[in-house]
Amino acid sequence: MRVLPKLQQLQVFQAVILHGSIRAAAKALDQSQPGITRSLQELEQTLGTPLVIRGGGGVMPTEAGIMFHTRMELVLNELNRTLDEIEHLNNLTSGTVGVGLSSLPILTLFSAALGKFRKIHPNSNVFTMEGQTNVLLPSLRSGKLDFIIGTAVPSEYLSGLVQEPLFKTTYRVYARKGHPLSRCTSLSQLQDADWYLPVTTMGQYNPLELLLFNSPNKAVMRGTGTAALQMVLHADFLTVVPKAMVRAHFLAQNLSIIPVNETLPDAEFSLTYSSERPITQAAKSLMDRFRWESQRYPWD
Repeated sequence: MRVLPKLQQLQVFQAVILHGSIRAAAKALDQSQPGITRSLQELEQTLGTPLVIRGGGGVMPTEAGIMFHTRMELVLNELNRTLDEIEHLNNLTSGTVGVGLSSLPILTLFSAALGKFRKIHPNSNVFTMEGQTNVLLPSLRSGKLDFIIGTAVPSEYLSGLVQEPLFKTTYRVYARKGHPLSRCTSLSQLQDADWYLPVTTMGQYNPLELLLFNSPNKAVMRGTGTAALQMVLHADFLTVVPKAMVRAHFLAQNLSIIPVNETLPDAEFSLTYSSERPITQAAKSLMDRFRWESQRYPWD
């Protein structure tokens, strides 16, 4: 029979990779450095391959270490989810839910959905990660997150995942009030402006950018939606964000829509979750709250 690694060895390896050194991992786990080293060596012996390369500056995972860490994280995260479910069955807690959110659902849906969820599950724990869908997908696949609400991504990125359409809203071009270009009526008049757009590697902004820029080599700064609003307000950049995001933001009084004649694409947002892992009852409940709120929110 194959010998399986011990749970404590997995936790040690996870800490070593997370903190980048034996010393830091020992401190984080409140263990001795020789104890951490021994557990790591035992794990490598069990697997029959080195997992890290040790050096004066810390440790780096080997190719096998990178592969093993990815799979191991999924196992540990699923084990934690299972313990949450057991506690839920024993009426000790309502479980922990990890949610990935882009800026728009944070500004529009999150507080109301969480408020209703907490009334049903007062002992629940909810943690969030903010970012575009493409940034959050690795955490969803590893089991750190239960689901994501963000912009829809092409189907080729969704192996093992379900992408459920949630809502649509309209994009608008924004500038600070009083910006020299704020009265322009055509995208062609904005070609030479400085732009700050959301980070993406999956193509959901490609049709938008083809519409915005004649030149495919246009230099564009990128970041989160919140960063884009700050750059528009304080550095005279232009941006394209869903209309509902600015209306819900306290900066709405200082920003204005540039009234271009061109019709911009809709912003499509989805609920994304794993089709290969069971969803906890607490996660299902919070997903239902988001569904309910998204159907009733006045997007435009």
